[in-house]
Amino acid sequence: MNRKEILERERNLAPYAGIAAILVPVVFIASTAIATSISVSDGVATDEIRTFSDDSTAVLAASLLRAIALGLIALPLYLLFRAAQARSERVIGAMVGFAVIAPLFLAAQSILIFVGQDQLSTDFDAQAAAGGDVYSLLDDLAADNSLLVAAGIAAQLAGLALIVAMIYIPLQAMRVGLLTRFFATLGMALGVAAILLPALTPLPLAIWFGWLGFLILDRVPKGRPPAWDAGEAIPWPRPGDQQAEPQQAAGDDVVESDATEVFEEDEKPKDHSARRDRAKKRKRKQRR
Repeated sequence: MNRKEILERERNLAPYAGIAAILVPVVFIASTAIATSISVSDGVATDEIRTFSDDSTAVLAASLLRAIALGLIALPLYLLFRAAQARSERVIGAMVGFAVIAPLFLAAQSILIFVGQDQLSTDFDAQAAAGGDVYSLLDDLAADNSLLVAAGIAAQLAGLALIVAMIYIPLQAMRVGLLTRFFATLGMALGVAAILLPALTPLPLAIWFGWLGFLILDRVPKGRPPAWDAGEAIPWPRPGDQQAEPQQAAGDDVVESDATEVFEEDEKPKDHSARRDRAKKRKRKQRR
């Protein structure tokens, strides 16, 4: 693709990707607010299941909003990947799949958890009425719930895909100058932390995507990096590059001056010896 085609494609995708990224923290916060409004009398798993049965509508709303927020990150990740790929041949095209797989698996996990818990709640209420050890009953029902098992598998796949996407895409975008070093490094760190510390980092990561949306739409205070409007890679200067060039230039000058001085010193003795020979010949002629 030439520069004009690259800019045209990004100009068409930017409004959708930018708005989707800005909506990520908004929808995520709404989902969290609904989830925290659901009161659980005790932290025991059996009480949580009964609460789920009583507040299933609120749980469904929170799950749907969370799935939407997770699915929305696919658009800005896709645009960022394609923009980096258009500016560098080092970007592997097949890696674009992680920009889509991670959000979709995360969204699917949220829906599968709700459907699985709904089925688990129904089965538990039906069998717990007969009495007996309700805790063992709940554990057995959860182990036999195929939807919850599928949600666990989706969570593992989504976690691996998210780590790859949040490391590879911001890294390549930084190398071509689409993201600053700080912002790209922050995104990579939050992507890894979202899997290692799932209770602490989802909101900061959502806010990161929100800022990325403003960056895509060129609504940040200092403007977007110039690589966006140039349609080509404008890598950030590496630390020390500007200092290394003057040192190299100074070294070249010294070598050239030394070579010149040696040449002049070599020539001077030849000139003096020639003059002496001519002077001796003149004296001999005068004597004759």
